[in-house]
Amino acid sequence: MTATEAELRDLYERYAPVLHYRARSILGTDEDAADAVQETFARVIRGWDAFERESSPLTWMYQISTNYCLNRLRDRKGHAQKQVDRREAIVGDGYAPAHDGDGLDADTIRALLADEDDETRRIVIHLYFDDMTREETAVQVGISVPTLRKRVDAFFKRARRTLGVVIPAALALYLLFSLFERGLT
Repeated sequence: MTATEAELRDLYERYAPVLHYRARSILGTDEDAADAVQETFARVIRGWDAFERESSPLTWMYQISTNYCLNRLRDRKGHAQKQVDRREAIVGDGYAPAHDGDGLDADTIRALLADEDDETRRIVIHLYFDDMTREETAVQVGISVPTLRKRVDAFFKRARRTLGVVIPAALALYLLFSLFERGLT
């Protein structure tokens, strides 16, 4: 059964602002977020018949939006790597991208997430962008809480290694959380 125009309009009016805010926090710009919302609703329209209504429409649309945003992050990483490869071909083997090390900003966090697998990205996004509990995140991702904890710890170890920083995990969590709270995402 296809969605009526009234149903779609109601969904858009109710959930587009929430999806836009979330996509902006993941992707970093209003333009990318607007594209994500548009694509999410295009996929909602195409997949309406497949919506099983076992969850709320927002939960379903969050999943669609998350997948789209993660794909965009992966595409960015591929594009950025192509640029680095091109620069290396021009400059030579000694090319190293600049890193200012002045601290964690939203772009640095996005870059760290771009190097992670989809499941780890989803975990970090649910915990720190969506402010979900570990239990809620574990259910959403489909893993146990201890496995989730191990994945988060491993992410922070890799992040600290990548950044060349040795800080306690609790401080790393605080820094990430404070960035998201201040709206730097």
